[in-house]
Amino acid sequence: MSGLRIAMVAAVLAAGATLVAGATAGSQAQTAGATYKQVGKWGKTGAGNGQFRSNAYGLATAKNGDVFVADTDNQRIQRFSASGAFKGKISFGGINPQDVAIDGDGNVWVATGTESEGRQFTPDGRSLETITTPRSAEGIGADAEGNVYIATDGDNVARVIRYAKAGGTYSESKSWGGFETPHDVEVAPDGTIWVSDNIALNVRRFDANGKLLNSIKAGSSSPVGVGVDLDCNVWVGDISQRRIVKYSPSGRVLATAASSDLIAQDIAVGPKGDVYAYDGSSKAVIRFAEDRSKPATANVPGAITVSGGRAKIAYTLSGVACPEVVGATATVTGPGISGKAAGLKLKAGAKNTIQMKFSKASSGKATFKIVLKTNGRPTTETRSVKVKAR
Repeated sequence: MSGLRIAMVAAVLAAGATLVAGATAGSQAQTAGATYKQVGKWGKTGAGNGQFRSNAYGLATAKNGDVFVADTDNQRIQRFSASGAFKGKISFGGINPQDVAIDGDGNVWVATGTESEGRQFTPDGRSLETITTPRSAEGIGADAEGNVYIATDGDNVARVIRYAKAGGTYSESKSWGGFETPHDVEVAPDGTIWVSDNIALNVRRFDANGKLLNSIKAGSSSPVGVGVDLDCNVWVGDISQRRIVKYSPSGRVLATAASSDLIAQDIAVGPKGDVYAYDGSSKAVIRFAEDRSKPATANVPGAITVSGGRAKIAYTLSGVACPEVVGATATVTGPGISGKAAGLKLKAGAKNTIQMKFSKASSGKATFKIVLKTNGRPTTETRSVKVKAR
C-alpha cells in the first residue's frame, strides 16, 4: 500500500474523529428524499476469511449481487454474497490491492497500488490480463464497452488513463490530469466517469474522453471512495458527518445513510439498489437498503379531478438520471375510489402526464401510489391526495 495513501487516510480519520466526537447514527439521519437503513453488517479485525485489517479501500458489486472487497492490508480480494456469506478470495502475496472493479463480462479488475498494474481475473481467481501503468495504480473502473480506467498517482503526476483492448492487448487510448490526488474511479451506466480527488475534497464527473462535466464538493472531509448506482447517481462518503450521501449527477442531495461512527473508505451499489460501505472504524462491510417503511413522497398535485372516469395526473420523475424512459404502474385508492394506469413510460427528470382510468370515482381522500421499475428494480412512492369526482 502506498505510504501517501496511509498518511492521507490517517489524516482523514483523525479529522473525522475530531469533528464528530460522540455523534450517533440517529443524530445524522436527516435526509433530503429517500432514507436508507442498515440491514446487514459483516467482518471484524483479523486475517481469516470474512475478516479485514485496518484498511480495505475497494468495493465492487457484480450483476448477481456478489460483493468484492479489496482487503488491502491482508493483500487479497475477498468475495461475498449480497448478504455477506464468504465465497472465495484472490491472494496477492506481498502486494496491497488498492481497488477492485467488475467489468461487463463479470471479470474482476484490481488496481495494485505501487506495483503499478491493473490486473484482470475471473471471479474464481484465474489470471487473465495485466495492464502496466506509468505510476502507482490507485483506483480502477470498467465500462460496458470493455475499456478500463485507472487512476495513477506518483512523482507529483496524477492522471486518469483509459485503456482500450486491441489486437489482444490493452493500450492507452486517452488520459487526463488536473487532480490533486485521485483515488477512486467509477463508471456510471451512461458512460460518464466519476473520480474522487482526496486532497481537493471533491468528486469530479467526466465524459469518456476526459471532458469535465461538473464536480461535487462533498462536505468538509476528504472523499476516499465513491459508488454509482443503476440510475446514474453517485454515493460519496461524508466522514465528518459519519454518513454516506447520494447525489444526482448535478450534485443535488437525494438521500443519506448513516451508521454509528461510520468511516466509509469505499462504497458500492448492488443490482437491487442496496448500498455497501466498508467502514474503517469497525473493520466491516455495512449494507444499507432503502427504508420502505418511509416511502418518498410522490411528486404529484395534492388534488386530482376525475371526469368521465378518467384523470390526468402530473408527475415529475426525480432521482433517476438514466435511462431516459422507465416503466411504472400507478394507482389511486380510497373509499369508493379506484384508479389505475399500467405500463407507463416516464422520462427521467422531466414533467410527465399520467393518464389514469377509474372504475370507481367518488370525492374524498385517497392514496396515490406509483411503482417505478427503474433499471429492473422496483421503487415505490406514495402520497395522500384529495379526489374530486365530476
